[in-house]
Amino acid sequence: MLAELGRFQFTPLERSVAELYEYYRSIRGSLDVQTVVQDPYLDYAKNLRAKFFNKGQIKAKRNKIVQEDLEYITGQAIGWEKLRGKTVLIAGAAGFLPSYLAETLLYLNESRGLKIKVIGLVRDLAKAQQRFVYYQDRSDLELIQADICGHFEVKSKVDQIIHAASQATPKVFKSDPIGTLLPNVVGTANLLDLAVKKKVAGFLYFSSSGVYGRVEPEAYPIKEHNFGSLDPTDLASCYLESKRMGENMCIAWHSQFGIPVKIVRPAITYGPGIKLDDGRSFADFVSDIVHGRDITLYSEGKVIRNYCYIADATLGFFTVMLKGVEGEAYNVATDQEITVRGLADKLANEVFPEKKLKVVMKKDPQREYLRIDFPRTAVDICKLKALGWELNFPVELGFKRTVESYVQ
Repeated sequence: MLAELGRFQFTPLERSVAELYEYYRSIRGSLDVQTVVQDPYLDYAKNLRAKFFNKGQIKAKRNKIVQEDLEYITGQAIGWEKLRGKTVLIAGAAGFLPSYLAETLLYLNESRGLKIKVIGLVRDLAKAQQRFVYYQDRSDLELIQADICGHFEVKSKVDQIIHAASQATPKVFKSDPIGTLLPNVVGTANLLDLAVKKKVAGFLYFSSSGVYGRVEPEAYPIKEHNFGSLDPTDLASCYLESKRMGENMCIAWHSQFGIPVKIVRPAITYGPGIKLDDGRSFADFVSDIVHGRDITLYSEGKVIRNYCYIADATLGFFTVMLKGVEGEAYNVATDQEITVRGLADKLANEVFPEKKLKVVMKKDPQREYLRIDFPRTAVDICKLKALGWELNFPVELGFKRTVESYVQ
């Protein structure tokens, strides 16, 4: 809600209107349904939003950080011309990672005139329209409300499919394990069948670096062929086991039907647009900094992680899409490792010292989400680098940019 506003730049008056609307929506619920209690302030906020936004009197502007990211990504020579005049279908288009891909393609139309058509499959059309409010009047973006686990139709031609529809936050693994795994299995089957029907030139599947499971210490950083164990009887495995199955399905359709599949395995990715209530520690840290609170740790923070900035990751995804080998998987991550506690200390003391924040520890049973806590998550990125991909945003710069994107 309010976090989404950080992606755009408004005048003070415009921002006050938008924030007023979002604030009352957050405390009263959706404004798209009739509220039980009539609130004149809520009605006032709703009417203001309708007056200014729906009638086009206020035009959202791209967030400065997002604009710079898009310029950087599209400025790299990875063969963008291959997408000229193509139609790219993105499943889960309103999600954090795929929405950046969609924006990149739309920005290529602005900056290079590539005439790419983006079709976004989304579960919640209203939220997707809010996410892509900047593009609401453009003909090169079509949003289709669809459940990829059920029946859906795409009538137009499709040249490329990107399957990034998935519930990736541990907040839902316990409450909705079935809804977590189905998009990675049933949804994958449906999209692969669509790829057969449309005779696509490419199919990019979003997996996870967590599919490697528990490996021996000497296996780090993990190469694409090195696998450890996952327990299929552990409910916490619902996300990773289904991602593994999705990968194997891609290879099966590649073998049997010749679908040109490629697989990306992202590690932890952050940046503008990440939900501040995501539930993962790095999102909590960003939320704390944005709101001027001390950075709170809900664990000892001893596990070692690698955090990849969204612009680096997005460029990696497109590098695989345009230059990768069919039937193979690629790690997309950073080689900069740090403990969760180390990240909190770095943000407080080195990246944002002017805020004079402290790192505090708390216990909160409601934040004990179902997850597999690997002690380390480092993966080898040499295979992707061999395609010409390079990292450009170290963790200090990436988090600086992320916070700035929310507080401009």
